[in-house]
Amino acid sequence: MAVVPLALLGLLGLVFAAVVVLIVVAAVEAQKRAAERRQGLAAIAHQREWEYRAEDPGLVDRFAGGPFGRGHGRRASNVLLGRYDGRPFTAFDYTFTTGSGDDRRQHAYSVVALNLGVRAPDLAVGPTSTLRRWVDSLTGRDIEIGDPEFDHHFTVHSPSPEFAADVLLSEVRDVMRHHPQVSWRIAGDSLLVIRAGTHTPAEVDAKLHMMDALLDRVPSPVWDRLRGEQPR
Repeated sequence: MAVVPLALLGLLGLVFAAVVVLIVVAAVEAQKRAAERRQGLAAIAHQREWEYRAEDPGLVDRFAGGPFGRGHGRRASNVLLGRYDGRPFTAFDYTFTTGSGDDRRQHAYSVVALNLGVRAPDLAVGPTSTLRRWVDSLTGRDIEIGDPEFDHHFTVHSPSPEFAADVLLSEVRDVMRHHPQVSWRIAGDSLLVIRAGTHTPAEVDAKLHMMDALLDRVPSPVWDRLRGEQPR
């Protein structure tokens, strides 16, 4: 039987110890960054008279469609609740796990939801290259608005072509052109912007500004008509 030289064993021991140290340092740095982010979110909530919650289980099943309802260990954390330009909003981290053992993966998404004040048909709009990942909960078909440039760059998906046409007027399309990489969708009573990863306080502000601009440009009769269709 071959004997492993003591020098080689010592070297392997040093390498193993170095790897362990790197893992510990990385874990400590990750915890530090997470704590700093929590503090930043809590600080902006205090400044804006919003509410910060470390976790809110009620949001886990609040919305339908991807990425919601997937995997296991689903959590809604680092929650901001408040009003933006008079509209109630929620922003949070949505995380879940898939697989197990060596195949275990953690997934994290940034979710910002602005309330419409009324329930509306599903509608998803985004760059043609990325929208597909979010429309798995919708029925219907791709819709062309009749604006060649917009139809080329963006995909529109909804079970209600009439609602899509009512919402995506020229002023709304102009807002989209200023944010060509952003995907958004209307689901139930909320306008949602979702992306992989986590957001900063500044990003929440920027998203809310864009979402508010979109809704401000939808004609009031669209919402009035939907309110008239609600059960009494």
